[in-house]
Amino acid sequence: MAFAEKLKALRQKNNMSQEFVAQRINVARSTIAGYETKNRQPSHEKLVAFSNLFHVPVDYLLDGTHSDSISLDESRADSIDAQNLLVRYYRLSTRSQEDLLKHLHLLELQDEELNN
Repeated sequence: MAFAEKLKALRQKNNMSQEFVAQRINVARSTIAGYETKNRQPSHEKLVAFSNLFHVPVDYLLDGTHSDSISLDESRADSIDAQNLLVRYYRLSTRSQEDLLKHLHLLELQDEELNN
């Protein structure tokens, strides 16, 4: 699977529009469309941005082989709630994302205490 196909598949699997992805990596929507139609290739910096956005290694984006492990493990990828949560997380500011991760960590600690 080529980069263009992987980008489109990742974007659709995570319920993200071209506009949303473009805003997250600081390019025009038409640039994302160009990447998805094989007309354009991203710079190294943009590859890293895509990697961070979709939580996949850069190697996955560049590798010509197909892999089913896109961004969430398959057991959770089918869950609409998990996908919605991921999309909503990406829409938050960096500061809010950091705060959310701190809260999740606290909840995990609470769960550990309850289970022990």
